[in-house]
Amino acid sequence: MNRRTIFSPGEGADSRTIDRRGVLIGLGLAGAAAFSYLNMPKALAAPIAKDRFNRMIPETAGGWKSRKSSELVTAAPDPLSDKLYQNLETRIYEGDGLPTMMLLLAYSSVQQNDVQVHRPEVCYPAAGFPIVSSKAVSLDFDGRRIAARKLIADRGGPKEEILYWVRVGRDFPVGWAEQRLSMALANVGGVSPDGLLFRVSTIEGASGYSPDALEKFLQAFARACSGEFRDNVLF
Repeated sequence: MNRRTIFSPGEGADSRTIDRRGVLIGLGLAGAAAFSYLNMPKALAAPIAKDRFNRMIPETAGGWKSRKSSELVTAAPDPLSDKLYQNLETRIYEGDGLPTMMLLLAYSSVQQNDVQVHRPEVCYPAAGFPIVSSKAVSLDFDGRRIAARKLIADRGGPKEEILYWVRVGRDFPVGWAEQRLSMALANVGGVSPDGLLFRVSTIEGASGYSPDALEKFLQAFARACSGEFRDNVLF
């Protein structure tokens, strides 16, 4: 008795069709991955080592002298804290007859859409100090104008006066919406900008306080900084 192999007439054709489909899908996925990689925003700035970053911050500014401090209001720790800032430094500046200044510098060489600098309007209320006043201001450093924001925080007694700015690439957005827009425009341009939060504050009515105390300190601080620090980090 002759034995014959029985098969479906369409079996070979179906197998070849599946193979071709798999190849096409694979090529499509590879092309999409290559497109995403080529269009991934490129970082504009290189990371700064922690020790080098700290050395760039002036020890003295005018009549003020700094010391390290962990007493300042900062963002609450969360799973994204390590990604939020590559460099975070908090200091207190003091001087004879001068108001105490509380300085926070937070810098990252890359700002991401889901991880961006925390503004004081978020950090202070979260720490139990509501913001009772907020206004946009303009600062001038030797002809270089910077958009900033001035806040008053209620600490349950004397008020804390806060002056800060956020830098995203070359922009200085004064609000959260502008900050997001700066990020989006930079990404569309194919770059991932660096970002800075510069914040200084003092207590209203403290010894040596004056309404323009923060501005005076900022001018002294900027003059004490190296050109590299001013141009690559602060401004």
